[in-house]
Amino acid sequence: MDYLSRLASRCVQAQRPNLWLFLAMLLVCYGLSAYMRLAQFEIWKQNPQAYFVGERPMMTTLDAPYWLRLGREYQEGTSGRDKFRFYPDNSESLNKRLAPPSEFQDPRPQPAATDEVGIRDVPLLSVLSGTLAATLDGNHYLAGTLLVPMLAGLFIIPLGIYFYLIGVPAAGLLGALIGNFCAEYYMRASIGRIDTDMLNLFFPALGGLLVLLAGKATSLRNRVLFSALAGLALHGFDWWYEKPGFTLAYFCVLLAMLAIHRTPLRTLLLCSIVFVVVVGPDHFRGGVGSISSNLFARYLNVGQEVVVEVADGVSAPAAFPNVYKTISEAERVPVGEVLTQVLDSEVLGWLGFVSFGLFALLQWRCVIPLLPFLALGVFGFYSSRRFIMFLAPFVGVGLGLFATLVVQYAWSGMKSLTGPSPAEQNSSKSNTKQEPGQKTGIWHNPLFREVLVYGAVGLCFLGIYKNTAFSFVPGPSIPTAVYATFMEVKKRVPPDAVIVTWWDYGYALMDATGLATFHDGGVQTSPKTYFVARSLITPSSKDLYRITKFLATEGNPGITAANTSPERLLQAVHNPTRTPEPPIYLFFTYDMIGKYIAFSNLGSHDLAKGSSRPKGFQKIACQSVANDVLTCNQYRIDLKQGRINDRFPVKRTVQVLEGKVVHEQEYPNAQGITVQFHLQQPRQISEVYLLEEEVFASNFNQMYLLGRYDASRFEEVLNAFPLSRLYRFRFGEANPPTE
Repeated sequence: MDYLSRLASRCVQAQRPNLWLFLAMLLVCYGLSAYMRLAQFEIWKQNPQAYFVGERPMMTTLDAPYWLRLGREYQEGTSGRDKFRFYPDNSESLNKRLAPPSEFQDPRPQPAATDEVGIRDVPLLSVLSGTLAATLDGNHYLAGTLLVPMLAGLFIIPLGIYFYLIGVPAAGLLGALIGNFCAEYYMRASIGRIDTDMLNLFFPALGGLLVLLAGKATSLRNRVLFSALAGLALHGFDWWYEKPGFTLAYFCVLLAMLAIHRTPLRTLLLCSIVFVVVVGPDHFRGGVGSISSNLFARYLNVGQEVVVEVADGVSAPAAFPNVYKTISEAERVPVGEVLTQVLDSEVLGWLGFVSFGLFALLQWRCVIPLLPFLALGVFGFYSSRRFIMFLAPFVGVGLGLFATLVVQYAWSGMKSLTGPSPAEQNSSKSNTKQEPGQKTGIWHNPLFREVLVYGAVGLCFLGIYKNTAFSFVPGPSIPTAVYATFMEVKKRVPPDAVIVTWWDYGYALMDATGLATFHDGGVQTSPKTYFVARSLITPSSKDLYRITKFLATEGNPGITAANTSPERLLQAVHNPTRTPEPPIYLFFTYDMIGKYIAFSNLGSHDLAKGSSRPKGFQKIACQSVANDVLTCNQYRIDLKQGRINDRFPVKRTVQVLEGKVVHEQEYPNAQGITVQFHLQQPRQISEVYLLEEEVFASNFNQMYLLGRYDASRFEEVLNAFPLSRLYRFRFGEANPPTE
């Protein structure tokens, strides 16, 4: 253990590293981060058809339109109640209907409602994008895009300074570079990714740095000052990310650092009070509450179903499926593969992780302020993959420590080979002083040693950057051709209409069309999502019609009220009693073909038993057709006999052109697969799908891909096949369908 302690101490410089050299290296790292993201944008501008709709650059996250819309409303002074999200739960009509009778309401006059919203009520990301857009002629999408190069690499500065202060600056810089270009972060903070991730490494690093400074401060004034600044940083983090649990975590490490440095009790109490006051008592109290209610439970419990235990003979309410099981960012990565998501090399990943672990164990006082940051990274081994980006900087620091140690040994060896410097020789003689102009030799120059360490770390990054996402260029989350149809939807529907579609494109539709949606990327975990999925996979157009009618009039409050048992709930949903006030439209988009497996996973969920039977579209690549035999990789489809690989029966083949069935052939097989051909031209096949009967008969397949629908319940408004398709529900018409 003593040997390991000396080994760890050898990495830490005995004297403070050269500040100006460090700052130069720090700016190079931050500049590289910004430059690479601007280079991504330049590639976009060279191919505008794929990345722009008009002057609007497309986003690489489906949440971006939400932040940008709030930024535009903030800049225009129209911020207030969000009427677009989560219809009808946010509608005035439903809130008025659910209000208690007048005799039970407070008779005292209520304060007049106001639309005035303070800056703190608007998300910080939206404030920044809206403010920048004011200087760019109101182009909020461009403003948000340009924020990314400025903010995404900002964490490099506090993280680098932190490790400079504890004596391993080069390791901190390599940690910053690995953290910045790690696939899990770089892909989530690349150009067009206007989301909170681009500062989610900055605030934990800044909080840790300020706690370190508070602990190391030697005067009362500085300890109080850095405690206040730490509180300010955590207040900013809550404004940015709205996760107040971090406040309590950093408050605990602040107390630990002050206690370790033997801070007097009165000073410790004063620093604690200052931290709480600056961060805000309400935010601090919210942090305590969020920790006690499992701050990250929705990610830590991904894939776990809620089991409701009831006594025999007692009916239980419906148990809804876990939506997070269908979200890619919430997926769990096998423990053995977590570090390969940091660096595409398991050996390097483990070398960095173990090196940092040993350093943290032996120099634990230096790591305490970063414990909340490190804990988030460790969650990546247990929980969803989004936490891996918090682990990446520590893996990089570990590799930097290893490189630093190698250089230290090499430098010490060369120093011993060249013999003692004149200064060391003079210091060994009594009463002998070094002459002012006396040379010490290059191997005895501490600055040269630092240059060697920075150079070694730089070479280390050059050697491993290909194991990161350094050359990654993101594509738009919504293809430009599909997004252009959103503008067409806006032209064809009244301004008070509401859109039913899958939640992924909810934010984008709100921003592009100004229309409300049933659910979106922020409220997709409600029971409403289950019923939307169920309505899409069911073969009954009547069920789709009735489910939507119930959701449009009762919303989640109606679901909650009827959910005394699965049977009672389904009976209520399939027998709505009210008619929606605004016109309701059903919108299909091309991406939903691939997402059908998620619809099926959620919509086939058994509300009583908790199991599901997911099915989806199986797309196959076909090479040729000859003598009525279609060759598709491992499949050989006999179109004459109705057999796949001479074994599996085919029930039917369907040919679709421009969203209409142009040919359908049934085979004398009671059961079997449907082979569905999508034609680009009358004799040119573009896509081939193999479908089980449930998928073929679903409302999604029949209405979107085949163009078949019940004209008494629906009206086709837009056919932009295969990009999108829009139907209007014929609620409240003079001759409604037979219920």
